[in-house]
Amino acid sequence: MTQTYRASSLDMLRSDSRIVTVLGPADFGDLARVRSRVLALASIGPATRLGLRADQSSAGWVYEPERVVEHIVEGPAVDHEQLAKELTEFSHASVPEITLRIRLAGRYLFLDLNHGIGDALLPVDLFAYLADARPDAPLPAWASRAIDGHPLRKALLRWIVRNPRKVFDTILDRVRPGPNPEYAATTDTAAPDTASPTACRPWAPSAAVATVVTQSGTTDAIRRWRESHLPGASVSAVMCAAVAAAFARTSLSLDRSAAFLFDCRRYLPPSTVVLGNFAAGIRFSDIDPTSAGEVHAALSGAIAKGRPIASATISTIKYKREHKAVSGVSADRVPVRPRVQLMYSDLGRVRQLEQVSWVAEPADRAFFVIADPGLPESVMITMETIGSVVFVSASFHDNVFDRHTVQAALDLVAANPLALLAPQEKTA
Repeated sequence: MTQTYRASSLDMLRSDSRIVTVLGPADFGDLARVRSRVLALASIGPATRLGLRADQSSAGWVYEPERVVEHIVEGPAVDHEQLAKELTEFSHASVPEITLRIRLAGRYLFLDLNHGIGDALLPVDLFAYLADARPDAPLPAWASRAIDGHPLRKALLRWIVRNPRKVFDTILDRVRPGPNPEYAATTDTAAPDTASPTACRPWAPSAAVATVVTQSGTTDAIRRWRESHLPGASVSAVMCAAVAAAFARTSLSLDRSAAFLFDCRRYLPPSTVVLGNFAAGIRFSDIDPTSAGEVHAALSGAIAKGRPIASATISTIKYKREHKAVSGVSADRVPVRPRVQLMYSDLGRVRQLEQVSWVAEPADRAFFVIADPGLPESVMITMETIGSVVFVSASFHDNVFDRHTVQAALDLVAANPLALLAPQEKTA
C-alpha cells in the first residue's frame, strides 16, 4: 500500500527550487556506507522527509524510502580548488523529478535536495551523520523524537499570546499600501548613470557560485569588536555588513537594500522538532547594507515585531489562494546597469559539524552552498560557522555579474571582515 505525506504550504512554496551543497574533506567511508545510512534515515518514516518524492503539482507526497538510493552515486575525486566549478555543474544537472541526489567524490560529498523536503537545517544533520566515521554512529537526535510537520499555527499562536500588543503593528506593517517587502523594488540613491535607468536587455538564468573560508578566530574577533563598538549586535549582522562593504568596494553597483532569511523555529518551544521548511524571507528597503548598525537594527526590529512568522503566515495564505510557488525565476530581462541586490541566509554556528571526521585543518575545509539566486540582480549570500571559521558562498548569475569580481569581493571578506566596516562604526 502506497503511503503519502501531506506537504505543508511552506513546503509547496519551495518545491520548485533546490538546495545544493558540498562538504569535505571528511571521512564518508565508501559508497555502500553512504547509501545504507541515507536509507536508514529515510526508512524511519515519512516525517523524516528523506523518503518522500516531492511533487510540485500535489501536496500528497508519496513515501518511497527504498528508492532513496537510486541517485546516490560515486564520481571522480575532486580537490578544494575545483569545488566552485564542480558545485555549479552539479547544480545545473538537477532534475525536478529527482528529490535527492548525492555524489561521493573522494573526500567530498555533494548533495542536491528538493527545497520542498526541507530547509538548510536538514542537510546539516544529514552531513553530520554521513561524515561520522564511527561504525556505530548514532542517528540524529530527531530520529527518535516526534516531528512536527505543520508547526506554523502553533508558532503564530505562541507569539500572539506572548506579544498581544505587537500584533496590530505587525499586521499594519504587512498590509499597508506599498510593495511586497520580500520582493520590493528599492530606492536608487546612487549617482546618475549614463545609461537609461530603465534600459534592459534579454536575459536567461545562469547560476554560478563563488566561495571563501575566513581565518580561524574570525567570530572570536567579531565578538571582541562588538563589545566596544556595537554592543548587542549579532555576529551575523557584522558579517552581513562586511560582505556588503566588500561588494561596495568593487566595480559592481550595490543596491540600497538587503533581504534576510529568518528561521521561524525561534517562535516555537525549544523542544519542538521541525525538519521541513520553516524559514521566511524579508527584504528591507532603504537600508545601508554596509552599516552593521543599520543591519542589526533591521534584524532585531523584525524579530521583535514577529515579522518573520507573519511573513510565513501570509506566504501560506497566498499559496493556498494562488497555488503558485514563489522561488522560481520569472524574469526574462535584466537592466543594462544592474545593481547587486544582496540576500542573506546565515545558519550561524552549526555545532553538529564540529565533531565530524574532518581530514583537513579548518581553513582547508569546505561547506559551501549554491542557492537559487532568483531574480537577475540577486546575489544570495550563504554563511555557516564551524568553530570560529565562517564559510561564505555567493550565488549569482554570471551573465549579470562578473564571476572574478564577485570572487574578489569575497576574498576581501576572507582577509579581514572587520577592516571593511564603516569608519563611524569602527571608531564609535
